[in-house]
Amino acid sequence: MSLKAEIRSKIAEFDRRSPSVLGETEAQFGRERGYLTALIGLAGDQNAPVSSGSTWLIKSHLEAGGSLSPSQVAKLLGQLDLIKEWDAQLHICQSVRLLTIAGAEVALLAIWLTPLMSNSRPFLRAWSLDAVCRLAAEHPLYDDLAQKALAAGLDDGAASVRARARRLQKELHELKS
Repeated sequence: MSLKAEIRSKIAEFDRRSPSVLGETEAQFGRERGYLTALIGLAGDQNAPVSSGSTWLIKSHLEAGGSLSPSQVAKLLGQLDLIKEWDAQLHICQSVRLLTIAGAEVALLAIWLTPLMSNSRPFLRAWSLDAVCRLAAEHPLYDDLAQKALAAGLDDGAASVRARARRLQKELHELKS
């Protein structure tokens, strides 16, 4: 069985609530050559626990100080249209601040994020707003999109979205000072 198939089999056990199986997956396979490539290949899997679990593990890797190569970022963002599960989308949004995004992937990401900012799930709205603002901070071409999104976020009905918008507004102001 290939590494990707082994990881997929393990992640398929994920109940999308308790990350214990994901921690076990990371402990078992995290040092294997090809681990991240396998996770990236599973991000758009049609099995919801696999998509959600693999994106969670990618985010975990990044939050622990790891990185993705430019080609890995391109492969991950190249399959955004396949990432349909809300929690997998959330993990991608939360990871944007930890990625170096360049080239055609910048536009792909901006297009993908736009409808997420009006998603019915407040947490997804908040983190897609965060991702758009961070993308615009690195790529000023998207500053108008970020400013409109920030204004909408400050006026959102959900407190979590308004709080994220206020935090971003403060962070972005400090970056420009």
